Amino acid sequence: MNSQRKKHTLLKKAVSVAVTTAVCFGAAATAATFTQTVKVTDGKQSVEDYEPKLDTEEVSIIEEEVGQSMLSAFSVDSKDTSIESENSFITANTDTNTALAAAREVSENEIRIAEWRSIVVKLRGKELKKDVPAGTVSDALAYLDIKLEKNDELKVDKDEELKDGMEIVINDVVYKEVTTKETVDYKTINKDTSTLYVGESSVDTYGVEGERTIVKKEKYVNGEKVSEEEISNKVTKKPVDEVILNGTTERPAITMDTNYGTIEVDEGLNTITDTNGNTLNYTDVITGSSTAYTAEAGAICSTGRLARYGVVAVDPNMIPYGSILYIVSDDGFVYGYAVAGDTGGFIYNGTNTIVDLYFPTLDECVNYGRRGINVYVLSGVSEDATY
Repeated sequence: MNSQRKKHTLLKKAVSVAVTTAVCFGAAATAATFTQTVKVTDGKQSVEDYEPKLDTEEVSIIEEEVGQSMLSAFSVDSKDTSIESENSFITANTDTNTALAAAREVSENEIRIAEWRSIVVKLRGKELKKDVPAGTVSDALAYLDIKLEKNDELKVDKDEELKDGMEIVINDVVYKEVTTKETVDYKTINKDTSTLYVGESSVDTYGVEGERTIVKKEKYVNGEKVSEEEISNKVTKKPVDEVILNGTTERPAITMDTNYGTIEVDEGLNTITDTNGNTLNYTDVITGSSTAYTAEAGAICSTGRLARYGVVAVDPNMIPYGSILYIVSDDGFVYGYAVAGDTGGFIYNGTNTIVDLYFPTLDECVNYGRRGINVYVLSGVSEDATY
């Protein structure tokens, strides 16, 4: 109610400005005669009688409080006894003199002022509570000097009539296209080949990852992301499959002629047939360099075993103590069955020695020297075989 009363007072002051300005354009004598009552109708809320007076101090106050931007022209219909304002405001401009001159010909001037509406404007995320003249949404925006920008989205019809408590929502809506890339995994394809033995495999074609490009349309309202929509999702770089070749050919048995007879090794079955025709299973074969050592009679090895033929020194990190072995040199010398029961300094000399074979005499050690060796790590064989 206070807000309505304040507007009413300003409107009454505006009438005074109009009348005063008109009198100023006339003459002092004219001012003296223009003293009739002006009826001001503020919508349907209230009606007041107001007698314009030539009050210089009041005009000054009105100009300070209301300002020229509050004033707009009104016109007179000569057939009626009223003056209706345009856009709910009154001013003194070039048409005012004509209007007031016509008004002086009637006994009473009636100036009708439009109703006011209390509205809420939510402008790009900020809330504004405003009182505006009755009219349309478009009229309210013009009155508040709110101009719709390129990205603005008005959530109500601009021609909708204003109502008290009405919300006018104007959102700043921006759409962005965002492009992201993802890797596309390659497939691994296994193929059989007769060019490799069973258990062997090789890479025929190395896999290469592909790339997928995803484009999304993101919606931002007042700077905040509210939704996204996938526009496209394409593989822009095809992956290359990796091809693995797996052998299908049975590995032929290897025969080794030794000083004790023929030894046959089947690497496909992981078996070795010794010179006596016994077929043994092995879990691993280690190749490298070998040397020979001897010790005094009754010497004890690092594992507590008696030093003897068939007890060999190893690197326990490579061949665990207690492993049962079958040893054949590259040149066909068969050391035979052995147990990993000792260790030696060759571990630290960097000579690639994998085993040090025990011989009873120094001459045998010298005769053996250093030789390439194949050490088969047996399974299912007891240490008794080494005696």
